[in-house]
Amino acid sequence: MRLLPIIPWGLLFLAVVLSVAACSSGPVSTGPGGIESPSVYHEPPANSVPPPSQPATPAEWHPEEIDFDYDEMKEDVRIQLDEEPQLHSPIRTVVGNTPQSYSFFFREPMDRASVEAAVRQHVKDTSQIHYVEPSLAFHWVHDRQLRLLVTLARQPDLNQASPEYWLSAAGAKTQKGRVIADNLDFRAVAAVPSQIWQVSLDGAQLKKVSGFPAPYMVSTILDNERRYLLMYRYKQYCECDAHHIPLYAIYDLDKKSLTRYPFELTVNYRGEGTFVADRRGFFYDQPQKGVSVPESEWAVPVSVKGFVHGASFSLDRGFLLLAVGTVEQSKDLDLVRVNLETGAQTRLPGAVKGTIPTSEADGMTLPVTFMDDGSYATFIMRKSADSLREVRQRYDWKTEKVIPWNPPVAEDSWAGYNQSDDGKYQMYFNGGLYQGKTKIGELDRSGVWVPDTHLLAYVKWQEGKAGSPATQSLHIFDADLRQERVILEELPIGFGMVGASQDGKWLLVHSERDLAN
Repeated sequence: MRLLPIIPWGLLFLAVVLSVAACSSGPVSTGPGGIESPSVYHEPPANSVPPPSQPATPAEWHPEEIDFDYDEMKEDVRIQLDEEPQLHSPIRTVVGNTPQSYSFFFREPMDRASVEAAVRQHVKDTSQIHYVEPSLAFHWVHDRQLRLLVTLARQPDLNQASPEYWLSAAGAKTQKGRVIADNLDFRAVAAVPSQIWQVSLDGAQLKKVSGFPAPYMVSTILDNERRYLLMYRYKQYCECDAHHIPLYAIYDLDKKSLTRYPFELTVNYRGEGTFVADRRGFFYDQPQKGVSVPESEWAVPVSVKGFVHGASFSLDRGFLLLAVGTVEQSKDLDLVRVNLETGAQTRLPGAVKGTIPTSEADGMTLPVTFMDDGSYATFIMRKSADSLREVRQRYDWKTEKVIPWNPPVAEDSWAGYNQSDDGKYQMYFNGGLYQGKTKIGELDRSGVWVPDTHLLAYVKWQEGKAGSPATQSLHIFDADLRQERVILEELPIGFGMVGASQDGKWLLVHSERDLAN
């Protein structure tokens, strides 16, 4: 079974499906029962986050012993990032640009001097392009556990490739004189984490509202209150087009806390009929026995008969709509409605007409997705497995029936859309901006609607002039006035939209650069 990762609506049928994000085997930092524990990161207030030029010093670093099951070790050494224990050797991954704390776990008691010498020798290897030698601070807990603080000598240049360093204990000796293996290294690419900013609708006020220590990326805003964000970071790093396995977390904008989950999260579920729906707006597979899951008052166990080919939340998060059939079934699925308060289920046999869509990028089967506006939940199938022509339908909450849906989009183009809160305007990703059946403009922007307004915010890309780098700009289109205005200009590539605050006063954006300067 696999869950489908979160993908932008506008790229639904071009999505590349990521591999299952399973926890790696082997000994780990453990909680009760020997299972890796999820963790919660609480930030200091945004204005108290020290800038990169003021890193923590070794004198302020007081590591404690980490519980570890040494008897289960099969490798000579395990190098683990303390901030995220799921990232461990052998690996090449992205870490933050601030001082990073690592733990070395050894299968046998070690000769401490030989370990430190080996680590220093490997970290001096700057023969590869972009490799740097950071400063190191060693703290031995005992002869089988070493804690290491790594600090960059200078901060990454955002206009160049990120610096990389190499941690390895290869060549070190055990207390019995045996030399340990040389293929269990931790290669860290140090990057400046992208942060979330609030931008006023006139662009005059900018405020950083996050302080991520690690390079997490925003997938989507989950809830109608615009409080929770689905975040992810990749385990493996390579400058290639390979499918990467992500690690997932939920960020609370109110508490400024990051809660890590030890498995994959998605806003559109596909898999076995037993799973968990968290009413903040995401799903995950039923956890295996012994796996520690973050506590959540919104998590609801769900069980339906059959294989779920797609599940989505209703707009108010009170119901689920599911497309259900057998595992092998590819068309004409049952539509199941689940009441998350009472558990009651209603099934409409064969109501989801058409063939399940697949990704144009790699042929992977996509989840059937229900897009609910409170009155209707639209969903899209295909005429056949080898056709891009769509079968467009919607579930009417009032009549509890499935009826045809005829959006103003070519039949062989994806009809996904995003609409204003009152439903007056629709932004079709492949059709432009509409007011009902009347086309307003050719805005080729996915964008986000500002809550309780008719303002659409989006980012534009500008080609650089005379050899200067390309830039981006932040715009707002007033659908009532049919007017566009620029809020911010000369923004670096990598700037992007996240959403808008519930009160409609702020846009939420992300950037790895300091927007206030």
